[in-house]
Amino acid sequence: MSPAPKNPRVSESNTDHEMSSSKSIYETLNGSHKYIIEGFSMAKGMGVGNFMTSGKFRVGDGRDEANQEYVSVFLRLDSPGEVRASFEFKLQDQSGKEIHIFESDGHTTFNTERKSL
Repeated sequence: MSPAPKNPRVSESNTDHEMSSSKSIYETLNGSHKYIIEGFSMAKGMGVGNFMTSGKFRVGDGRDEANQEYVSVFLRLDSPGEVRASFEFKLQDQSGKEIHIFESDGHTTFNTERKSL
């Protein structure tokens, strides 16, 4: 192997134009809200018109570019067994006005074959 040259060769640059670049990197925001009801069997007798509700939460602009304009909401059974549930999802705008409501038709059964909706 030959030794490195003492004076490295420098190529001439074209100075007719200047080039620059920049880059902004934003952190991807993914989020979820887990709402746990401990002792659910005790809550069955709450009475008509009484209900439990999760706390408020915020999530960023979707998981990737393809769904940045959409919201995904679902129910999932996290433990083995069978549960019957009626549910309602309400999405609100920043002023608190409800802009979309989805509610179950009666009771939906979740079990090991059907874990989410």
